[in-house]
Amino acid sequence: MDSGPLSEPPSRSLKGKVAIVTGAGCLGDGIGNGRAISILLADDGCDVLCVDLNLEWANKTVEMITAKPHRGRAISFRADVTSQADCESAVQAAIENFGRLDILVNNVGIGGAPGTAVDVDMVEWAKSMEINVASMVQMSKYAIPAMARNEGETKGSIVNMGSVAGLKGGTPHLLYPTSKGAIVNLTRAMAAHHAAEGIRVNCVCPGMLYTPMIADLAFQAIFPDELLDRCTSWDNVLAWDT
Repeated sequence: MDSGPLSEPPSRSLKGKVAIVTGAGCLGDGIGNGRAISILLADDGCDVLCVDLNLEWANKTVEMITAKPHRGRAISFRADVTSQADCESAVQAAIENFGRLDILVNNVGIGGAPGTAVDVDMVEWAKSMEINVASMVQMSKYAIPAMARNEGETKGSIVNMGSVAGLKGGTPHLLYPTSKGAIVNLTRAMAAHHAAEGIRVNCVCPGMLYTPMIADLAFQAIFPDELLDRCTSWDNVLAWDT
């Protein structure tokens, strides 16, 4: 007999789940998007493979996670997400260390090649698109088969980090909004392709957040001059809000 609506909300605990977060490191004690995501996942009980090209930065993220008890486990892993072999190795490391893979957060992204269509360097353009877009495909290429082996109706979840710039444009350079716009439609296509396998694919499109990378770009005048002043006053718009 149907007992009616549940009186308690479903658990939001991620205990027993395993995640890979790319771009999980950050300079020093700063809180970038990847570090914030890694810490919050672990805080909900998830085991996290913290992937970054800079192993020292990834190690610091792991150190911050393990500084507090009752969190999920965390290990660091150095990988270049533009390398097919490294992406495959990252997925394998998650399985070898934690036994499964449930969540992939494709967080790696850079400001990329500066300039308009008239003056952008096309070699830099291609490399930037490889980092911002192709890396997400490459990580998913190896993560999806691993997720598909999980039991249950929902076998896995992929989150691609986009940007409001991918929806509205509005940056002084062409590459960044173009790559983030590609991620939005990449996500739509992947969601349709893999829904039948029980794998959800979503895209997060945050606005401007005060992170060490954004502060550095503002300092270099890659963004408009007033951005640094705006960033340093955004105490309530941080990577934690992603």
